[in-house]
Amino acid sequence: MNVTTLTRKVRRLFGDTEAEIIIQQQDIYDWIDEAQLQITRKTHCLSKSATATADLFPLTLPVDWIMSKRLVYGKTVLKFVEIDDLDALSFDSTVPTDEPSVYYIFNKQINLYPNKGVNDTTQIQHDYICAPTPVTSVSVPLDVPISYHEDIVRYCIMRSHERNENYKAQQISSDTLEAYAGERQQEANNPNEENYVVRDDPGENETFATYIY
Repeated sequence: MNVTTLTRKVRRLFGDTEAEIIIQQQDIYDWIDEAQLQITRKTHCLSKSATATADLFPLTLPVDWIMSKRLVYGKTVLKFVEIDDLDALSFDSTVPTDEPSVYYIFNKQINLYPNKGVNDTTQIQHDYICAPTPVTSVSVPLDVPISYHEDIVRYCIMRSHERNENYKAQQISSDTLEAYAGERQQEANNPNEENYVVRDDPGENETFATYIY
């Protein structure tokens, strides 16, 4: 679904067509951004990878960063720790030969601990959940997977009722959205959940009795 189709569906379902009596087009763009960001935060459906050498750390977080998923130093996966827990690790930070085993985030930067210093050219890969691209026109594609597009429509409908101060309709739309959001969350958390096929003949296709969708 593109933004043009999404806008048409929202306006027809809400009852405000091209005249934009209540809902402005910019409102729909803003709500799409809000919905995509919420979906991404809940399901982690958008991600990126970036590489840099260790001597560039501390490294400023990417502008589209939401949360870090994985930091790999060479072939070693580093563990994330809160900055308050660093002292408990008892590393000797004065020894520059110690390779980092953890990382922490402070002042919008990713920090290695211990940090070997400026001569460390080890490659580091940073996998992170990224924010969707802001929608500024109908030509900007939606970033989240197609399975979430109807949820964006529902979110826009909910916000339209809120803008119209129809709070009863807004609550109904909100309840519907939350119900579908729960399903999406379960799908994201259990992508390989097994669904069993019931057959008339228990012996039919015995080898393939279980399917994964």
